[in-house]
Amino acid sequence: MLKRIITIGIWAFLLFGSSVAADEYKVGPGDILEISFWQDPTLNTSVRVSQEGKISLDIVGEIDAFGKTTRELEMEIVRRISRLNQKISQAVVRVEEYNYQYVFVSGQVNHPGKFTFEIIPDLWTIINEAGGITESGDLTRVTIIRGGKNAGKVEVINVSQAIATGTLDKLPKVYREDTIEIPRTLAGLPSAELGHGGEKKNVVYVVGAVGVPGPITFENNIDVMEAIGLAGGYNVEADLGKTRVLTKDGYYGQTIQLDLERYAKYGVPSRYTLKKEDIVMVPYKRSSLISKIFNVTTITALTGIVSTTLLIMNQINNDDNNQTTTTTR
Repeated sequence: MLKRIITIGIWAFLLFGSSVAADEYKVGPGDILEISFWQDPTLNTSVRVSQEGKISLDIVGEIDAFGKTTRELEMEIVRRISRLNQKISQAVVRVEEYNYQYVFVSGQVNHPGKFTFEIIPDLWTIINEAGGITESGDLTRVTIIRGGKNAGKVEVINVSQAIATGTLDKLPKVYREDTIEIPRTLAGLPSAELGHGGEKKNVVYVVGAVGVPGPITFENNIDVMEAIGLAGGYNVEADLGKTRVLTKDGYYGQTIQLDLERYAKYGVPSRYTLKKEDIVMVPYKRSSLISKIFNVTTITALTGIVSTTLLIMNQINNDDNNQTTTTTR
């Protein structure tokens, strides 16, 4: 029975003890180490690990520290120093500053800069370590620019979606030398509310060159012209030939361009029926000031639907290169 217990104990050590050791911090360049000798406190010192991964002690000179755990470094220091001072049989190495495991956070966070860790945490934790996003930070397009051996590789992550769906643990891992970039929201407006899950609102939005821009109540089988009519109709500066509809499917959108001048004259093409939360954008003619699109009435009408406003801004600016556009003639 005792033999069996001992055998189990050995296997437990091999399985779990080795796992703990594998996760133990390994010293790297830039780290500051506090080294103390209780048998001779006059030797106590603090040293910085050089870029070559070495530390320098007065008595024994340079010692390779890179990649060693503090326990391994303690044993190496004692081995080297005991040759010259036999009363030294113990040393304690403590990491005073963790500077080797670092990442950069830039963009729309409250405290951008370089952040160091004993163990690099998950992406969301790092963003919060940087003070969280600013009012205009966009969590739907967080960019990780890889460093180290994966230098140059870029990943764009929708952190907002991960928060909304409770899948933060599925976010890509962050590694040493990575840079996390939080972009500004489109047009620099305040950030959209986190997540877009749940049932869609019972509204459609009409903005631009119309009488009363803003949300209107969704009705089954409502088409674009009817929605414009409910928004006070289009005004004389409207460019109906370039009317657009932004229709959303979850986190993705598609822009559909409609020639409403042709529709008004000839009744073709067939009417376009809207869905909940669709956005109808009636642009001004080029001769008009673009700023009229974003007058006080429009902004006030869209208060509370900031996430939609961001998309509207993007489309009004004709960012066709980044959108999928289908033209209906």
